[in-house]
Amino acid sequence: MRGGHKGSAWGKWPYRLRRWTEVPATRMEGKLFIVFLFLVLLPIGLITFIASERYTGTIENNTVAYVSQISDKMMSKLDDYTTDMKKISIIPSYLNEIQTGLQWSNEYYKGKDKESFQSPSAGESQMKLQITRKVESSIAFMNNIKEGTSNVYLFDLYGNPYYVIKSGGKRSNLQQFYDSWKESAYEAAGKPVLVSTQEIAGQPGSKQQYMFTVVRDIIDKSYRSIGMIAVDANINVIEGIVNDLDQTTHGLTMILDQKGYVIYDSEKKYLAQNLSQNEVARLAVGSSGSFHLNVNGEPQLVVYKRSEETGWLMLITVPENRLMEQAVQTRNYTFAAAAAVMAFALFISLVLIFALTRPLRSMVKLMKNVQSGNLDVTFPLKRRDEAGMVGLAFNRMMARIKQLIEDIYTIEQRKKQTELDSLQHQINPHFIYNTLETIRMTAVLHDDAEIGDMVQQLGQQLRYSIHNGHEIVPAEREWEHLRSYMQLVNYRYGDMFQLELPEEAAVAGIRVMKLLFQPIVENCVNHGYTDAKARFHIRVSYRREGTDHCFTVKDDGAGMSERELMQLRSSLELEKPARSDGHGIGLRNIHERLRLRYGAMYGLTVNSKPGEGTEVAVRIPVQEPPPTAV
Repeated sequence: MRGGHKGSAWGKWPYRLRRWTEVPATRMEGKLFIVFLFLVLLPIGLITFIASERYTGTIENNTVAYVSQISDKMMSKLDDYTTDMKKISIIPSYLNEIQTGLQWSNEYYKGKDKESFQSPSAGESQMKLQITRKVESSIAFMNNIKEGTSNVYLFDLYGNPYYVIKSGGKRSNLQQFYDSWKESAYEAAGKPVLVSTQEIAGQPGSKQQYMFTVVRDIIDKSYRSIGMIAVDANINVIEGIVNDLDQTTHGLTMILDQKGYVIYDSEKKYLAQNLSQNEVARLAVGSSGSFHLNVNGEPQLVVYKRSEETGWLMLITVPENRLMEQAVQTRNYTFAAAAAVMAFALFISLVLIFALTRPLRSMVKLMKNVQSGNLDVTFPLKRRDEAGMVGLAFNRMMARIKQLIEDIYTIEQRKKQTELDSLQHQINPHFIYNTLETIRMTAVLHDDAEIGDMVQQLGQQLRYSIHNGHEIVPAEREWEHLRSYMQLVNYRYGDMFQLELPEEAAVAGIRVMKLLFQPIVENCVNHGYTDAKARFHIRVSYRREGTDHCFTVKDDGAGMSERELMQLRSSLELEKPARSDGHGIGLRNIHERLRLRYGAMYGLTVNSKPGEGTEVAVRIPVQEPPPTAV
């Protein structure tokens, strides 16, 4: 059941394919226009669209690659800068002046409370001044090592700061960050710690400032902590690095630390804020990449890069309207050019379509005139192209149709005359029948039974031959006619001829043409009999080969020579008989009748050898062909 269902499903595919590919019954102009639409207009539009999209994608890819390269360089500069800041932070561990000053500071402030700081003695003030000079003597040097660093701050173990004021001033809120710095430096155990951007309090009246800082625990030669260093850098350092990029991309740049705090922001709107939960930070997965994002309703291309040195995340936004401005212009120019080309192609195609279909429309008009009965039409031949060849064939067809109509008219006239002659000649057979019956009755009255039988047999022969009945008869009736004919022949020759027919069961239900076998048997009697034979045998046999009935009529007479056999075979294939005196037309008549009725594959085949008799094979189809319409 499964196999049958599958086969039936597969069997429907040819029908479905024909249905899908079937062209609607529209005019030729519409079909040609549909073909033009699918083969010209749609491909041009599709290619234009794909080229535009690929161009836009190429611009975006190139932009991402360019911005990625720039971000790598920017991040490399920032990494170098922070590395230099870390190197500055390790200097106190190698300078004896700083270590000695910090140790003096720790010893000086050890065990003292805050009240004693407010009212020191003259000796303590002198000691404090010496400590400050000792420590700050190297701070000025460290302040000028790296361009862009704002200030270097040194702290003893008790949080007392030492610094040298630069032109930018100092922090007024150092103690606000000291505790968090100290904790980070202590946990790092002598390693530098990069602290994210913080908003600092400067001098009264000065503008708002933001700094990022490197802090480190200061270790002496005995690996004991003697204080802490903090190296400040203004975010203007970063701004100087990314400013050129922002001008090129017309976008913004933002740098986040590992915890999501904003180190730098081109707009300075989110500095020192935590954006770890922001969508931009969440979409920046991995070390680098890009994505699209709507920022305040404006589409942006975001390219990001994460530093392996600091862990900072650099986000660069590029407005897509500025990015794709040239691409949009190019796309508009391309679409305009494609539209112009398609309009021109459409105009040319319409001209060609109407030029090609005009002869066809003329042909259709002429055919409608022919359909209405007007045969006196002619297609005007102007060009010798395909349409002209069709028109020439149409003119020839119309000339042939008119000739055929004339021929049919002539044939019908002759047919009517023949029917009249046939009606006239039907009188003659009745006269012959009546005359033969009179002769037979006279023979019976004179007690001559043999003559009466002969006359009766001859009458049956004439009735079977001349009677205008069916052309096809059962084989049994043909056998009866053969037996009657052989009886007449044996009256003449004294029972010298012996006829052998197939069994009735073998030919039951087979229908053959009337008078098919009698001319063949008569040919055997007239041309095969010799006085040298006491008995002459004629045998009719039957067999079936596939879809054909095959009969064989064989005698044991004189046979034919090779030359006579070739002449006989040639005469069977001639379109017209070689002689018109009535000799040798029996076999040819049967052969023509068979071929006219059943086709060129059927007919007679003759084989013969001298002294061995003659064999005539008759082949007819099992299935009777349908009657030909007149």
